[in-house]
Amino acid sequence: MKQIILLAVAAFLAFHGVAAASPCDDWNILEKEIRDGSIDRASAESRIVILHRLLLDTYGITATNSAEVFPVAGYDFRAIGGRHGNDYRPGGYSFYQGNRHGGHPAHDIFVRDRNQDALDDVTGKPVTIVSFTDGIVIAINPAWDYPNPIRGGKYVWIFNPAEERYYYYAHLSSVTVMPGQTITAGEPIGFLGRTGKNAYPRRSPTHLHFMVLSYADGRMLPRNPYRELVGAGRSIVKTSH
Repeated sequence: MKQIILLAVAAFLAFHGVAAASPCDDWNILEKEIRDGSIDRASAESRIVILHRLLLDTYGITATNSAEVFPVAGYDFRAIGGRHGNDYRPGGYSFYQGNRHGGHPAHDIFVRDRNQDALDDVTGKPVTIVSFTDGIVIAINPAWDYPNPIRGGKYVWIFNPAEERYYYYAHLSSVTVMPGQTITAGEPIGFLGRTGKNAYPRRSPTHLHFMVLSYADGRMLPRNPYRELVGAGRSIVKTSH
C-alpha cells in the first residue's frame, strides 16, 4: 500500500512539474523557486506539503532525536548575538516570501574575525560549521559572489524528520555537503564566511545566521531555538573545564 501511495504522489508531482528523482532534490529545486519569487505561494505551499510527506516517508522510519551540538565549532553560547536571545524577531517573516521576507527569526552567532578574512583570529583557521541535530541535507546554495541579492549567501538546509523541523545555516564560505546526504549532530556541513547581501559589507561582523522552522500543515513557522542553543553551548563550557 505504501508503495502505491508513493507512486501516486510521484505521478502528482510530475504533473505539477516536480521531478521524482529524490524528495531532497525536489526540495532543493523548490527552495530556489521560493527564494527567487518565481512561484506563487499557493503552488509552493501545495508542493511543500507533498514533499514534507515524502521526506517523512523516505527518512522518518529510523529517525531518532539525538543530543544537540552547538553549530559553530570552537565556540559556545557566549557567541550568540543580542542579550538573552533578543536578536530573535519573527514578526513579519514568511518562508514563502523567499528573499523578500521580513523579520529576523534567527540567531546570529559571531566569531573572532576583526580583520574579516573569514579566519578565526586565534587559530588562524577557517571556522567549521556543524549540524545542530541529526538530519538530511535537503537544499544548498554552494555559490555566491558579490554583488548578489541573495541574502543568505552560501547556505545549507537540513531536515530533521524526528522533529519535523527545518534548520537553516547561512553566510558560509563553502558548503561541504550535498542534498540527500544523511547528517549526524556535530558533523561538519561547511565553513563560515561572509557571503550574503547584508553579511558581505564591512559593517557586518562575521557570523552564522541560524534559523529553525517547524512544519504545520504547509505552514513553515519560525521556532526560537535559543534555549537549545544555550544548552548545547553550556555543555561545551562544562566539558572544557
